[in-house]
Amino acid sequence: MARRGKKPVVRTLEDLTLDSGYGGAADSVRSSNLSLCCSDSHPASPYGGSCWPPLADSMHSRHNSFDTVNTALVEDSEGLDCAGQHCSRLLPDLDEVPWTLQELETLLLRSRDPRAGPAAPGGLPKDALAKLSTLVSRALVRIAKEAQRLSLRFAKCTKYEIQSAMEIVLSWGLAAHCTAAALAALSLYNMSSAGGDRLGRGKSARCGLTFSVGRVYRWMVDSRVALRIHEHAAIYLTACMESLFRDIYSRVVASGLPRSCSGPGPGSSSGPGPSSGPGTAPAADKEREAPGGGAASGGACSAASSASGGSSCCAPPAAAAAAAAPPAAAANHHHHHHHALHEAPRFTVETLEHTVNNDSEIWGLLQPYQHLICGKNASGVLCLPDSLNLHRDPQRTNKPGEMPMFSQSELRTIEQSLLATRVGSIAELSDLVSRAMHHLQPLNAKHHGNGTPLHHKQGALYWEPEALYTLCYFMHCPQMEWENPNVEPSKVNLQVERPFLVLPPLMEWIRVAVAHAGHRRSFSMDSDDVRQAARLLLPGVDCEPRQLRADDCFCASRKLDAVAIEAKFKQDLGFRMLNCGRTDLVKQAVSLLGPDGINTMSEQGMTPLMYACVRGDEAMVQMLLDAGADLNVEVVSTPHKYPSVHPETRHWTALTFAVLHGHIPVVQLLLDAGAKVEGSVEHGEENYSETPLQLAAAVGNFELVSLLLERGADPLIGTMYRNGISTTPQGDMNSFSQAAAHGHRNVFRKLLAQPEKEKSDILSLEEILAEGTDLAETAPPPLCASRNSKAKLRALREAMYHSAEHGYVDVTIDIRSIGVPWTLHTWLESLRIAFQQHRRPLIQCLLKEFKTIQEEEYTEELITQGLPLMFEILKASKNEVISQQLSVIFTHCYGPYPIPKLTEIKRKQTSRLDPHFLNNKEMSDVTFLVEGRPFYAHKVLLFTASPRFKALLSSKPTNDSTCIEIGYVKYPIFQLVMQYLYYGGPESLLIKNNEIMELLSAAKFFQLEALQRHCEIICAKSINTDNCVDIYNHAKFLGVTELSAYCEGYFLKNMMVLIENEAFKQLLYDKNGEGTGQDVLQDLQRTLAIRIQSIHLSSSKGSVV
Repeated sequence: MARRGKKPVVRTLEDLTLDSGYGGAADSVRSSNLSLCCSDSHPASPYGGSCWPPLADSMHSRHNSFDTVNTALVEDSEGLDCAGQHCSRLLPDLDEVPWTLQELETLLLRSRDPRAGPAAPGGLPKDALAKLSTLVSRALVRIAKEAQRLSLRFAKCTKYEIQSAMEIVLSWGLAAHCTAAALAALSLYNMSSAGGDRLGRGKSARCGLTFSVGRVYRWMVDSRVALRIHEHAAIYLTACMESLFRDIYSRVVASGLPRSCSGPGPGSSSGPGPSSGPGTAPAADKEREAPGGGAASGGACSAASSASGGSSCCAPPAAAAAAAAPPAAAANHHHHHHHALHEAPRFTVETLEHTVNNDSEIWGLLQPYQHLICGKNASGVLCLPDSLNLHRDPQRTNKPGEMPMFSQSELRTIEQSLLATRVGSIAELSDLVSRAMHHLQPLNAKHHGNGTPLHHKQGALYWEPEALYTLCYFMHCPQMEWENPNVEPSKVNLQVERPFLVLPPLMEWIRVAVAHAGHRRSFSMDSDDVRQAARLLLPGVDCEPRQLRADDCFCASRKLDAVAIEAKFKQDLGFRMLNCGRTDLVKQAVSLLGPDGINTMSEQGMTPLMYACVRGDEAMVQMLLDAGADLNVEVVSTPHKYPSVHPETRHWTALTFAVLHGHIPVVQLLLDAGAKVEGSVEHGEENYSETPLQLAAAVGNFELVSLLLERGADPLIGTMYRNGISTTPQGDMNSFSQAAAHGHRNVFRKLLAQPEKEKSDILSLEEILAEGTDLAETAPPPLCASRNSKAKLRALREAMYHSAEHGYVDVTIDIRSIGVPWTLHTWLESLRIAFQQHRRPLIQCLLKEFKTIQEEEYTEELITQGLPLMFEILKASKNEVISQQLSVIFTHCYGPYPIPKLTEIKRKQTSRLDPHFLNNKEMSDVTFLVEGRPFYAHKVLLFTASPRFKALLSSKPTNDSTCIEIGYVKYPIFQLVMQYLYYGGPESLLIKNNEIMELLSAAKFFQLEALQRHCEIICAKSINTDNCVDIYNHAKFLGVTELSAYCEGYFLKNMMVLIENEAFKQLLYDKNGEGTGQDVLQDLQRTLAIRIQSIHLSSSKGSVV
């Protein structure tokens, strides 16, 4: 056993089998087409896709670190069983994602680069869209899980938790893109809040997003991301997902590889050099085997030092090949690469997999493992992201006259430091971290757009000693100590090395730890930040989420003098003594806190009473109150004095924290002691934080809501945002909206049952101006026109908007039942949810309510969203009641105006003959044979009558005396056509009712437009409920669009009667027969959309019909 670690062994490719996601590709090269891996113990992806074969047996015999040079291989299976539940633990599969493939396609086509050329006629491939959706759903789960853990501190998920989760999970570059997209979406949303139509437009439309913000919000609530979800968090997450989709799609399109080259084996290296085949080790593996190979490249442990050799960084395939080739070859490569872009489909499953497998920023992110694989591509090659790769980035060259920040050798050493995966001692790790932080800090200060969040106005981040020791614990490689000649390896091995085949590079440890420290507004990384990073980056490692503690942001900054630091340490000790739960230490702790005594605030702006309320320590709360703690002191909002205050906690009081964590006995105690039930809100002042009642309503705590209402809490108070944009004097997201947005129906009813509080008679300017509107007409009797009722009506309209957006249709119906009027948007969203849930009685109820929507509220949404939804319901439902109700709606939307009339076409002046020459044998020069009977005519007239006659006459030789046979036209009809030509117009024609259809067909055949229009007008005048279907079918068969449109208008205007007609119902549900191939419902939808646009949405408002 003592000699196990020294046994020489030859490294084979199979020994480099991919385990936890870091390292070689022995298992990968068995297949020429790499698919994203999944476990055999879990079901395959819902969209299909191949999986990696079972892992090699040699993997289970792996005992020591993959990164260690000349390490031993053992034949037992004491290491991590990767086929078992540890490293192969997978992310949960999402049965439903908060977007549709149609929305995804719309998003990608909208963001398509014009240089990429036009998209395929049928849109993007559905299988590629489904594959991409499945992959990115894994990133959604990762971000949501991190946001869930971060939200435990304040029992609430805000935009800050989502942003920090993005920085934890995504690479620096991707996180920067997603944050920028989220900020842009939220800015648009806030600006739209000032408009009067904010409740008439969907959240996605207001944010400029394609995916549904309401559906993402509902997904977050159903997934229990947090007890309370802020609407800005849903906007951030939606924008993040859209940005990820766009980023990955643009990378796939930019790769532009032909189909024959789009599926290399996973063992192929994405760096310079030839790809490795089944019998060849990847370039990175060869570099590991070379003398002096470096651990910074994923090889030997000591590779981060200057003597360790080169780094094995990867670049995009095209760029890498061009960089490795001479200029002429590179130009030739670019020419062929550009030519390949136009030869092969850009976005397919193969090109998607190829791009993902060769991109270190997204490959690990989209894997199904629970731990996050970072810094490596599918081939196991360590790669620096573009934002950190100074060695090759031409955009970061210094300006003329500037001294270079780093020499080339220094840049190479820094890159190796960032890619180091193993260290031999704490001293070596300290040197690597110092070098990496020294590189990242000025880089971010100089290039603010690279996404490395390491710049603080108050100073640089630093690592606490305990954090370095914790990081060393995870990165330590015992074999590296054996390189010291003064150290002899132990002859007895008392512990088994952790079975992580390959550890993540140092830059990923730094990135995740920095993100955790930044989330809590700390200027130093502590050991818990490193443990959180290990939980994310290593397989089978877990730790508890970080709780809210007084020492979270304690910082012994070197900028402070000794006296200030001593005071800080005493204050920290005082908070620790109070947080330990010992009530007998209160007096001693207060003496250490400083001049403010019991009301001293920590770096987070919180007092000891607030921390006791967070813990729910009722005894300590009582002791602090007895010691004189201020009940109503607020969390400060001065960031220059307290930079570690979380923005969402500003103005919160001790009661707010107790409500936040649901400690009802503590809430009762605080209220009995005189705490303000509204928190920091003063009467008549604007509220910039959420009240305790808002927080209780959001979580759905009925008992807590009842208690606060009994003590006089006002459910109408909302929150004002600090950008100054708000729609009502009370603010937004009041308690009604919070309960409705989270779907707490019982809490909403409790709030509704609360009697109104009398207020002063002083009216605001907005309310004075609003007096001119008659709310009594729009609000039924339950809501009178008093001032309080007007405020309540506004609050309930907002609550109705949020419940409809988030899919809580039962809450929406409850609000409607008390008299709150519909908006078109809330009605459409409720109808969509009812249809998705197959709730037929609710659909009927909603359809009946359509007429209550004011026509002034009709918007483009009725055309783009409403009509497709209603016609889909009509197509899917065979229920006569629903069909009748939809017919009423369609007729109502068509309006009372007449159907647009068909106008006569003025015939062009052509040659005409006296009617005496009609069918005159003696003077004719051409004879037609119709139904076996001759008809005599004159070429001079017919040659200019229409192109059809000209072609008939031109096809017959001049000396040919035979007749021109006319088929499919009856003799009387042909005679009417000739009479029209000889008389010069349709005025003298006597057309019978049974002949009009055949004459229309003949006019269409002979291309006589004026006669055709005359027949169309006769059909339009004679149309009725009995013959309308026949006329329409005939018009569609002939391709007469004007008559077809007139018939569609007649259908819509008389649909209430026609829906009972069997012929009409057969026309609707049989798609107008298989002969024409036309979908009647689509034609009706298009005609109705044009009509609504002309009479409801155009500037003329009805004059254009």
